[in-house]
Amino acid sequence: MGALAFKCERCGAPLEVSPETIVAVCPYCGFPNHVSGNIKTEEIYIVPSIDKNAIARAFWRAVDDDFDLKSIKDEIQIVGIEGHYSPHWTGLVHVYGTVRYMKREEECHTDSKGNTHCQTVERHYTERVDENLRLLGSARRQVKSFGVDDLIMHYSKTRPDDRRLLDLEEGEWERIKLEILNTEMDEQQAKLIMREDAIDVIRNRFLAKSDKIERFNIHADEPKNVRLVLLPMWTVYYRYGNSIFQTVFAGWDGKRVAATEPMNVFRQAQYLTGAGVGIAIASFGAALFSSSPVFAVLAIAGGSALGWFAGSKVLEGQRIERERKGVLG
Repeated sequence: MGALAFKCERCGAPLEVSPETIVAVCPYCGFPNHVSGNIKTEEIYIVPSIDKNAIARAFWRAVDDDFDLKSIKDEIQIVGIEGHYSPHWTGLVHVYGTVRYMKREEECHTDSKGNTHCQTVERHYTERVDENLRLLGSARRQVKSFGVDDLIMHYSKTRPDDRRLLDLEEGEWERIKLEILNTEMDEQQAKLIMREDAIDVIRNRFLAKSDKIERFNIHADEPKNVRLVLLPMWTVYYRYGNSIFQTVFAGWDGKRVAATEPMNVFRQAQYLTGAGVGIAIASFGAALFSSSPVFAVLAIAGGSALGWFAGSKVLEGQRIERERKGVLG
């Protein structure tokens, strides 16, 4: 049986549709056509985006606010601005159960002579978990592109208003239309992943606060209020010297969430200094090996790690900035 032919609801032009397509944007008139499938189109929501000109202005503001980029602004040239809607599943997952864990803590006491003695003891705790987690994850299985995780982080902080895609008027879509990336998982698959992710969130929380998890008995209910949200993501590509760099913006507020940037002479000097310090620490440790083997091994390992990290940064020729607590740096 041949493949079904899909046509644009507005102009009748043929549409390119794959088995995973939810919304097919007409290449001629730009109208978003809702293609039937396992996902209910009435549960698709979209976060409206600012336009390309606003993103360009946001980029130059970011350059002016960046200490390193501001000094080379006249040598920066934008070579491309691309935007798209990235599909993400969101839902509310109830997790519950108990976790028993062990934590090593220092215990000190003072004897009758006034001397303080400390020792490390193992303490065991049991905590009950009963909470609802709001989760958001990509609806695409392929390797995530640069900035996707940072976009999700920014979305979780700002919680921008969204609109049901079917409720958008024709003129409104014309103003905010962008390419919509296909999904690669349906609602049932997304629910299964959400339940696994919810349990992982709790597990990672206790791993961070304990030295050992002794019993992990956590369950996750079927996710509720599940829907597909289309998030606008813009990438500005710019040239400096002979290299191309990129800056990723959230489309709803023009916030820079991730960027690759050229490394100036000052940064290179910092990393070179770090590499030199690392080598010096490792050499110092090696010289003390005969008198203090434990300290020597720690110094050699730490110095080598510092030298490798700083040296690799110099060779990369660029640095990466990501959003942390609302600011990049």
